[in-house]
Amino acid sequence: MQKRVLSKAIALAVATLGTGAAFAQSSVTLYGNIDVGFDHTTRKAKTFAATMPVSTLLTTANGGKLSTNRVTPDMSSQSSLGFKGTEDLGGGMKANFVLEGQPLADTGSLSRDGRIFGRQAFVGVTTPYGEVRIGRQYAPIFFSSALVTTERFGGTDLFIEGGLTNNLHVRWDNAVTYSAQVGDFRGQLGWTPNAGAAAKIDGDRGAAGSSSSSILGGANAGAESGSNRGNSTGAFLAYTGGDLTLTGGLSYTSFHGATLAAGTTATTLVTLGKLDSYKVANLGFKYALADTGLIFNGAFGRGTYDFVNGSQSLTALSPELSIPNALRISSLVLGTRYNIGAMAFLAQFSETKFRNGNHGKDTSYMLGAEYSLSKRTTLYSRLGSTKDKSIGPDVLLTATGIRETPVFIGGGINPDSRSSIVALGVRHTF
Repeated sequence: MQKRVLSKAIALAVATLGTGAAFAQSSVTLYGNIDVGFDHTTRKAKTFAATMPVSTLLTTANGGKLSTNRVTPDMSSQSSLGFKGTEDLGGGMKANFVLEGQPLADTGSLSRDGRIFGRQAFVGVTTPYGEVRIGRQYAPIFFSSALVTTERFGGTDLFIEGGLTNNLHVRWDNAVTYSAQVGDFRGQLGWTPNAGAAAKIDGDRGAAGSSSSSILGGANAGAESGSNRGNSTGAFLAYTGGDLTLTGGLSYTSFHGATLAAGTTATTLVTLGKLDSYKVANLGFKYALADTGLIFNGAFGRGTYDFVNGSQSLTALSPELSIPNALRISSLVLGTRYNIGAMAFLAQFSETKFRNGNHGKDTSYMLGAEYSLSKRTTLYSRLGSTKDKSIGPDVLLTATGIRETPVFIGGGINPDSRSSIVALGVRHTF
Protein backbone atom coordinates (compact mmCIF):
# COMPACT_ATOMS: atom_id res chain seq x y z
CA MET A 1 0.00 0.00 0.00
CA GLN A 2 2.81 2.43 0.83
CA LYS A 3 4.48 1.70 -2.49
CA ARG A 4 1.26 2.32 -4.43
CA VAL A 5 0.64 5.59 -2.58
CA LEU A 6 4.22 6.74 -3.24
CA SER A 7 3.98 5.77 -6.92
CA LYS A 8 0.75 7.73 -7.37
CA ALA A 9 2.29 10.73 -5.64
CA ILE A 10 5.30 10.62 -7.98
CA ALA A 11 3.06 10.30 -11.07
CA LEU A 12 0.95 13.24 -9.90
CA ALA A 13 4.03 15.40 -9.30
CA VAL A 14 5.54 14.58 -12.70
CA ALA A 15 2.29 15.32 -14.52
CA THR A 16 1.79 18.58 -12.66
CA LEU A 17 5.34 19.81 -13.29
CA GLY A 18 5.27 18.84 -16.95
CA THR A 19 1.88 20.16 -18.03
CA GLY A 20 0.39 22.20 -15.24
CA ALA A 21 -2.35 19.60 -14.77
CA ALA A 22 -2.57 15.99 -13.60
CA PHE A 23 -4.07 13.32 -15.86
CA ALA A 24 -5.46 10.00 -14.70
CA GLN A 25 -3.17 6.98 -14.90
CA SER A 26 -4.55 3.47 -14.49
CA SER A 27 -1.49 2.32 -12.55
CA VAL A 28 2.08 3.43 -11.84
CA THR A 29 4.45 1.13 -9.96
CA LEU A 30 7.81 1.75 -8.34
CA TYR A 31 9.90 -1.44 -8.38
CA GLY A 32 13.47 -2.64 -8.15
CA ASN A 33 16.13 -5.11 -7.11
CA ILE A 34 19.33 -4.57 -5.13
CA ASP A 35 22.13 -7.15 -5.33
CA VAL A 36 25.45 -6.74 -3.53
CA GLY A 37 28.08 -9.11 -2.21
CA PHE A 38 31.64 -9.59 -1.03
CA ASP A 39 34.04 -11.50 -3.24
CA HIS A 40 37.66 -12.58 -3.58
CA THR A 41 39.09 -12.64 -7.12
CA THR A 42 42.36 -14.13 -8.31
CA ARG A 43 44.01 -13.99 -11.72
CA LYS A 44 47.37 -15.11 -13.00
CA ALA A 45 49.74 -13.75 -15.64
CA LYS A 46 51.75 -15.42 -18.34
CA THR A 47 54.77 -13.70 -19.84
CA PHE A 48 54.81 -13.69 -23.65
CA ALA A 49 55.45 -11.25 -26.49
CA ALA A 50 52.33 -9.13 -26.76
CA THR A 51 51.11 -5.59 -27.13
CA MET A 52 47.76 -6.14 -25.46
CA PRO A 53 46.42 -3.14 -23.51
CA VAL A 54 48.31 -2.41 -20.31
CA SER A 55 45.01 -2.16 -18.48
CA THR A 56 44.30 -5.77 -19.47
CA LEU A 57 47.62 -7.47 -18.81
CA LEU A 58 49.29 -8.54 -15.61
CA THR A 59 53.08 -8.78 -15.76
CA THR A 60 55.80 -10.44 -13.79
CA ALA A 61 56.05 -7.16 -11.85
CA ASN A 62 52.86 -8.29 -10.14
CA GLY A 63 54.52 -11.54 -9.16
CA GLY A 64 52.48 -13.23 -11.84
CA LYS A 65 49.37 -13.20 -9.65
CA LEU A 66 46.87 -10.64 -8.42
CA SER A 67 44.29 -11.21 -5.69
CA THR A 68 41.62 -8.66 -4.80
CA ASN A 69 38.93 -8.42 -2.13
CA ARG A 70 35.91 -6.36 -3.20
CA VAL A 71 32.39 -5.33 -2.37
CA THR A 72 30.69 -5.99 -5.72
CA PRO A 73 27.17 -5.31 -7.02
CA ASP A 74 25.09 -7.37 -9.44
CA MET A 75 26.80 -10.69 -8.85
CA SER A 76 23.76 -13.00 -8.88
CA SER A 77 21.33 -10.57 -10.56
CA GLN A 78 21.22 -7.12 -12.15
CA SER A 79 20.23 -4.34 -9.74
CA SER A 80 17.44 -2.09 -10.94
CA LEU A 81 15.24 0.81 -9.95
CA GLY A 82 12.33 1.66 -12.17
CA PHE A 83 8.89 3.05 -12.82
CA LYS A 84 6.30 1.36 -14.99
CA GLY A 85 2.78 2.42 -15.85
CA THR A 86 -0.24 1.19 -17.76
CA GLU A 87 -3.36 2.98 -18.96
CA ASP A 88 -6.42 1.18 -20.31
CA LEU A 89 -7.42 2.80 -23.61
CA GLY A 90 -10.45 0.60 -24.17
CA GLY A 91 -11.17 -1.83 -26.98
CA GLY A 92 -8.45 -4.19 -25.79
CA MET A 93 -5.78 -1.52 -26.12
CA LYS A 94 -3.38 -0.23 -23.44
CA ALA A 95 -0.63 2.38 -23.30
CA ASN A 96 2.41 1.62 -21.15
CA PHE A 97 5.88 2.88 -20.29
CA VAL A 98 9.03 1.72 -18.48
CA LEU A 99 11.84 3.92 -17.12
CA GLU A 100 14.52 1.76 -15.46
CA GLY A 101 18.03 2.48 -14.21
CA GLN A 102 20.75 0.40 -12.57
CA PRO A 103 22.08 1.70 -9.22
CA LEU A 104 25.34 0.24 -7.91
CA ALA A 105 25.00 -0.73 -4.27
CA ASP A 106 28.75 -0.62 -3.57
CA THR A 107 29.15 3.10 -4.37
CA GLY A 108 25.65 4.48 -4.86
CA SER A 109 26.48 5.51 -8.42
CA LEU A 110 24.74 4.43 -11.64
CA SER A 111 25.86 1.72 -14.04
CA ARG A 112 25.32 1.92 -17.82
CA ASP A 113 27.69 4.91 -18.16
CA GLY A 114 25.77 6.82 -15.52
CA ARG A 115 22.54 6.89 -17.52
CA ILE A 116 19.56 7.58 -15.28
CA PHE A 117 17.47 5.04 -17.17
CA GLY A 118 20.21 2.98 -18.79
CA ARG A 119 18.42 -0.37 -18.55
CA GLN A 120 15.16 0.55 -20.27
CA ALA A 121 13.34 3.71 -21.37
CA PHE A 122 10.41 3.17 -23.72
CA VAL A 123 6.74 3.85 -24.41
CA GLY A 124 4.51 1.11 -25.77
CA VAL A 125 1.02 0.42 -27.08
CA THR A 126 -0.59 -3.00 -26.59
CA THR A 127 -3.35 -4.13 -28.95
CA PRO A 128 -5.22 -7.42 -29.39
CA TYR A 129 -2.70 -8.20 -32.14
CA GLY A 130 0.54 -7.51 -30.27
CA GLU A 131 2.61 -4.74 -28.72
CA VAL A 132 4.77 -1.99 -30.24
CA ARG A 133 7.53 -0.35 -28.15
CA ILE A 134 9.73 2.65 -29.01
CA GLY A 135 12.87 3.61 -27.08
CA ARG A 136 15.86 1.98 -25.36
CA GLN A 137 14.99 -1.65 -24.69
CA TYR A 138 16.23 -5.21 -24.76
CA ALA A 139 17.34 -6.54 -28.14
CA PRO A 140 15.12 -9.38 -29.42
CA ILE A 141 17.93 -11.96 -29.31
CA PHE A 142 18.39 -11.27 -25.58
CA PHE A 143 15.18 -13.15 -24.82
CA SER A 144 16.32 -16.33 -26.54
CA SER A 145 18.87 -16.76 -23.72
CA ALA A 146 16.96 -14.99 -20.92
CA LEU A 147 14.00 -17.37 -21.22
CA VAL A 148 16.15 -20.48 -20.70
CA THR A 149 18.60 -19.39 -18.00
CA THR A 150 17.76 -20.38 -14.43
CA GLU A 151 19.85 -17.43 -13.23
CA ARG A 152 19.21 -13.66 -13.61
CA PHE A 153 22.01 -12.54 -16.00
CA GLY A 154 24.14 -11.36 -13.08
CA GLY A 155 27.93 -11.35 -13.14
CA THR A 156 28.20 -15.12 -12.63
CA ASP A 157 25.48 -16.21 -15.07
CA LEU A 158 27.32 -17.93 -17.92
CA PHE A 159 24.20 -17.90 -20.12
CA ILE A 160 25.17 -14.38 -21.14
CA GLU A 161 27.58 -16.31 -23.40
CA GLY A 162 24.74 -18.00 -25.27
CA GLY A 163 25.35 -16.08 -28.48
CA LEU A 164 25.48 -12.68 -26.74
CA THR A 165 29.13 -11.95 -27.46
CA ASN A 166 28.19 -8.38 -28.37
CA ASN A 167 26.76 -5.73 -26.00
CA LEU A 168 24.25 -4.76 -28.68
CA HIS A 169 22.63 -8.14 -28.24
CA VAL A 170 21.56 -7.22 -24.73
CA ARG A 171 20.16 -3.68 -25.23
CA TRP A 172 19.50 -1.36 -28.15
CA ASP A 173 19.29 2.42 -28.25
CA ASN A 174 16.70 3.99 -30.56
CA ALA A 175 14.75 0.75 -30.95
CA VAL A 176 11.33 -0.05 -32.42
CA THR A 177 9.99 -3.54 -31.63
CA TYR A 178 6.84 -5.57 -32.23
CA SER A 179 5.92 -8.51 -29.95
CA ALA A 180 3.11 -11.03 -30.17
CA GLN A 181 1.97 -14.32 -28.63
CA VAL A 182 -0.12 -17.01 -30.31
CA GLY A 183 -0.89 -20.08 -28.24
CA ASP A 184 2.34 -21.59 -26.94
CA PHE A 185 4.47 -19.45 -29.26
CA ARG A 186 5.72 -15.91 -28.67
CA GLY A 187 8.16 -13.76 -30.56
CA GLN A 188 9.52 -10.33 -31.29
CA LEU A 189 10.85 -8.37 -34.28
CA GLY A 190 13.05 -5.30 -33.83
CA TRP A 191 14.92 -2.59 -35.72
CA THR A 192 17.04 0.43 -34.81
CA PRO A 193 18.92 3.03 -36.92
CA ASN A 194 21.81 2.88 -34.38
CA ALA A 195 21.77 0.35 -31.59
CA GLY A 196 24.90 1.95 -30.09
CA ALA A 197 27.96 1.88 -32.37
CA ALA A 198 30.47 4.75 -32.49
CA ALA A 199 32.69 5.67 -35.47
CA LYS A 200 35.66 4.16 -33.59
CA ILE A 201 35.11 1.10 -31.40
CA ASP A 202 37.62 0.50 -28.61
CA GLY A 203 37.73 -0.24 -24.90
CA ASP A 204 38.07 3.28 -23.47
CA ARG A 205 34.33 4.09 -23.41
CA GLY A 206 35.09 7.56 -24.78
CA ALA A 207 36.45 8.50 -21.35
CA ALA A 208 38.68 11.21 -22.82
CA GLY A 209 35.60 13.06 -24.01
CA SER A 210 35.79 11.93 -27.62
CA SER A 211 32.35 11.62 -29.18
CA SER A 212 33.70 9.36 -31.93
CA SER A 213 35.19 6.61 -29.75
CA SER A 214 33.44 4.18 -27.42
CA ILE A 215 32.76 0.60 -26.53
CA LEU A 216 29.78 -0.94 -28.30
CA GLY A 217 26.66 0.20 -26.50
CA GLY A 218 28.40 3.11 -24.77
CA ALA A 219 26.32 6.15 -23.83
CA ASN A 220 28.01 8.31 -26.50
CA ALA A 221 27.66 5.71 -29.26
CA GLY A 222 23.94 5.65 -30.04
CA ALA A 223 23.35 8.85 -32.00
CA GLU A 224 21.65 8.32 -35.36
CA SER A 225 23.82 9.11 -38.38
CA GLY A 226 23.51 9.08 -42.14
CA SER A 227 26.23 6.45 -42.45
CA ASN A 228 23.99 3.52 -41.46
CA ARG A 229 26.44 2.77 -38.62
CA GLY A 230 24.86 0.67 -35.87
CA ASN A 231 21.77 -0.12 -37.94
CA SER A 232 20.43 -3.37 -36.45
CA THR A 233 17.63 -5.85 -37.04
CA GLY A 234 16.72 -8.85 -34.94
CA ALA A 235 14.12 -11.45 -34.02
CA PHE A 236 13.42 -14.18 -31.52
CA LEU A 237 10.87 -16.99 -31.29
CA ALA A 238 10.03 -19.15 -28.28
CA TYR A 239 7.85 -22.17 -27.63
CA THR A 240 6.71 -23.12 -24.14
CA GLY A 241 4.78 -26.35 -23.70
CA GLY A 242 4.44 -27.89 -20.27
CA ASP A 243 7.91 -28.29 -18.77
CA LEU A 244 9.81 -27.58 -22.00
CA THR A 245 10.94 -24.22 -23.40
CA LEU A 246 12.67 -23.87 -26.78
CA THR A 247 14.07 -20.59 -28.12
CA GLY A 248 15.88 -19.20 -31.14
CA GLY A 249 17.25 -15.76 -32.00
CA LEU A 250 18.79 -13.84 -34.91
CA SER A 251 20.51 -10.46 -35.03
CA TYR A 252 22.40 -8.39 -37.60
CA THR A 253 24.31 -5.11 -37.11
CA SER A 254 25.87 -2.96 -39.85
CA PHE A 255 29.01 -1.08 -38.74
CA HIS A 256 29.52 0.57 -42.12
CA GLY A 257 33.31 0.84 -41.82
CA ALA A 258 33.61 1.74 -38.12
CA THR A 259 37.22 1.47 -36.96
CA LEU A 260 38.07 -1.39 -34.60
CA ALA A 261 40.98 -0.45 -32.34
CA ALA A 262 42.77 -1.53 -29.16
CA GLY A 263 45.16 0.21 -26.79
CA THR A 264 48.75 -0.98 -26.57
CA THR A 265 49.62 1.59 -23.89
CA ALA A 266 47.51 3.87 -21.73
CA THR A 267 47.40 6.46 -24.54
CA THR A 268 48.07 4.59 -27.80
CA LEU A 269 45.58 2.80 -30.02
CA VAL A 270 46.36 0.28 -32.74
CA THR A 271 43.89 0.12 -35.63
CA LEU A 272 42.91 -3.49 -36.26
CA GLY A 273 40.62 -2.95 -39.23
CA LYS A 274 37.31 -1.57 -40.44
CA LEU A 275 34.20 -3.47 -39.35
CA ASP A 276 31.54 -4.23 -41.91
CA SER A 277 28.88 -6.15 -39.98
CA TYR A 278 28.10 -8.61 -37.20
CA LYS A 279 25.61 -11.43 -37.51
CA VAL A 280 24.65 -13.96 -34.84
CA ALA A 281 22.17 -16.79 -34.30
CA ASN A 282 21.45 -18.85 -31.21
CA LEU A 283 19.27 -21.68 -29.90
CA GLY A 284 18.29 -22.47 -26.33
CA PHE A 285 16.30 -24.96 -24.25
CA LYS A 286 15.09 -25.43 -20.68
CA TYR A 287 13.48 -28.60 -19.33
CA ALA A 288 12.04 -29.04 -15.85
CA LEU A 289 11.49 -32.52 -14.45
CA ALA A 290 7.99 -32.27 -13.01
CA ASP A 291 7.69 -32.39 -9.21
CA THR A 292 11.42 -32.98 -8.68
CA GLY A 293 12.73 -29.41 -8.51
CA LEU A 294 15.39 -30.34 -11.09
CA ILE A 295 15.95 -28.21 -14.22
CA PHE A 296 18.33 -28.70 -17.15
CA ASN A 297 19.13 -25.96 -19.68
CA GLY A 298 21.51 -24.99 -22.46
CA ALA A 299 22.22 -22.51 -25.24
CA PHE A 300 24.35 -22.50 -28.37
CA GLY A 301 25.28 -19.56 -30.55
CA ARG A 302 27.44 -18.59 -33.52
CA GLY A 303 28.49 -15.10 -34.54
CA THR A 304 30.74 -13.48 -37.16
CA TYR A 305 32.38 -10.05 -37.31
CA ASP A 306 33.12 -9.27 -40.97
CA PHE A 307 35.76 -6.72 -41.97
CA VAL A 308 35.53 -4.24 -44.83
CA ASN A 309 37.54 -5.47 -47.85
CA GLY A 310 37.80 -8.95 -46.42
CA SER A 311 41.09 -10.14 -44.90
CA GLN A 312 42.53 -8.30 -41.91
CA SER A 313 45.49 -9.27 -39.73
CA LEU A 314 45.30 -8.82 -35.97
CA THR A 315 48.96 -9.60 -35.36
CA ALA A 316 49.52 -5.88 -34.73
CA LEU A 317 47.76 -6.47 -31.42
CA SER A 318 49.70 -9.60 -30.53
CA PRO A 319 52.01 -11.98 -32.39
CA GLU A 320 49.90 -14.82 -31.00
CA LEU A 321 46.76 -13.51 -32.73
CA SER A 322 46.95 -15.02 -36.21
CA ILE A 323 43.29 -14.42 -37.06
CA PRO A 324 43.34 -14.08 -40.86
CA ASN A 325 39.98 -12.51 -41.76
CA ALA A 326 36.60 -12.36 -40.04
CA LEU A 327 36.24 -13.05 -36.32
CA ARG A 328 34.12 -16.19 -36.16
CA ILE A 329 32.89 -17.09 -32.69
CA SER A 330 30.84 -19.89 -31.19
CA SER A 331 29.49 -20.42 -27.69
CA LEU A 332 28.02 -23.34 -25.79
CA VAL A 333 26.47 -23.12 -22.32
CA LEU A 334 25.01 -25.97 -20.24
CA GLY A 335 23.47 -25.72 -16.81
CA THR A 336 21.34 -27.32 -14.12
CA ARG A 337 19.45 -26.13 -11.06
CA TYR A 338 17.92 -28.07 -8.15
CA ASN A 339 15.30 -26.42 -5.95
CA ILE A 340 14.51 -28.01 -2.61
CA GLY A 341 12.38 -26.00 -0.21
CA ALA A 342 14.02 -22.65 0.50
CA MET A 343 17.36 -23.88 -0.91
CA ALA A 344 18.63 -23.98 -4.48
CA PHE A 345 21.83 -25.43 -5.94
CA LEU A 346 23.09 -24.65 -9.43
CA ALA A 347 25.94 -25.39 -11.82
CA GLN A 348 26.93 -24.00 -15.24
CA PHE A 349 29.59 -24.66 -17.86
CA SER A 350 30.46 -22.56 -20.91
CA GLU A 351 32.96 -22.62 -23.75
CA THR A 352 33.37 -19.61 -26.04
CA LYS A 353 35.89 -19.87 -28.85
CA PHE A 354 37.16 -18.49 -32.14
CA ARG A 355 36.40 -20.82 -35.04
CA ASN A 356 39.29 -19.54 -37.14
CA GLY A 357 42.80 -18.15 -36.73
CA ASN A 358 44.47 -18.96 -33.43
CA HIS A 359 41.53 -21.06 -32.19
CA GLY A 360 41.63 -19.23 -28.85
CA LYS A 361 38.93 -20.16 -26.38
CA ASP A 362 37.62 -19.47 -22.88
CA THR A 363 36.27 -22.23 -20.66
CA SER A 364 34.25 -21.27 -17.58
CA TYR A 365 32.64 -23.05 -14.65
CA MET A 366 30.24 -21.75 -12.01
CA LEU A 367 28.77 -23.35 -8.90
CA GLY A 368 26.19 -21.66 -6.70
CA ALA A 369 23.85 -22.04 -3.74
CA GLU A 370 20.96 -19.87 -2.53
CA TYR A 371 18.74 -19.67 0.52
CA SER A 372 15.49 -17.69 0.45
CA LEU A 373 14.94 -15.85 3.72
CA SER A 374 11.60 -14.65 2.35
CA LYS A 375 9.85 -14.14 -0.99
CA ARG A 376 11.89 -10.98 -1.49
CA THR A 377 15.28 -11.60 0.18
CA THR A 378 17.83 -14.27 -0.78
CA LEU A 379 21.32 -15.11 0.46
CA TYR A 380 23.65 -16.59 -2.14
CA SER A 381 27.16 -17.94 -2.72
CA ARG A 382 29.06 -18.32 -5.99
CA LEU A 383 32.28 -20.07 -7.02
CA GLY A 384 33.55 -19.47 -10.55
CA SER A 385 36.58 -19.96 -12.78
CA THR A 386 37.56 -18.99 -16.36
CA LYS A 387 40.56 -20.37 -18.26
CA ASP A 388 41.78 -18.53 -21.35
CA LYS A 389 43.75 -20.37 -24.04
CA SER A 390 45.71 -18.71 -26.87
CA ILE A 391 43.93 -15.34 -26.46
CA GLY A 392 40.27 -16.27 -26.45
CA PRO A 393 37.18 -14.11 -27.07
CA ASP A 394 36.88 -12.87 -23.47
CA VAL A 395 40.30 -11.22 -23.65
CA LEU A 396 40.20 -9.89 -27.21
CA LEU A 397 36.59 -8.68 -27.29
CA THR A 398 37.03 -6.78 -24.01
CA ALA A 399 40.30 -5.16 -25.11
CA THR A 400 38.71 -3.88 -28.32
CA GLY A 401 35.45 -2.68 -26.75
CA ILE A 402 33.32 -5.19 -28.65
CA ARG A 403 32.33 -6.63 -25.30
CA GLU A 404 32.25 -4.63 -22.07
CA THR A 405 33.62 -7.14 -19.57
CA PRO A 406 34.13 -10.86 -19.31
CA VAL A 407 32.04 -12.73 -16.78
CA PHE A 408 32.52 -12.28 -13.03
CA ILE A 409 32.00 -8.45 -12.98
CA GLY A 410 35.41 -7.09 -13.86
CA GLY A 411 37.45 -9.76 -12.13
CA GLY A 412 39.67 -9.64 -15.21
CA ILE A 413 41.30 -12.34 -17.29
CA ASN A 414 44.72 -12.59 -18.93
CA PRO A 415 45.79 -14.34 -22.13
CA ASP A 416 46.66 -17.98 -21.48
CA SER A 417 45.77 -17.76 -17.80
CA ARG A 418 43.02 -18.46 -15.30
CA SER A 419 40.80 -16.14 -13.25
CA SER A 420 38.58 -17.22 -10.36
CA ILE A 421 36.07 -15.80 -7.92
CA VAL A 422 34.48 -16.73 -4.59
CA ALA A 423 31.48 -14.62 -3.56
CA LEU A 424 28.86 -14.28 -0.83
CA GLY A 425 25.98 -11.87 -1.22
CA VAL A 426 22.37 -10.87 -0.71
CA ARG A 427 19.67 -9.60 -3.05
CA HIS A 428 16.37 -7.97 -2.21
CA THR A 429 13.50 -7.40 -4.61
CA PHE A 430 10.81 -4.79 -4.02
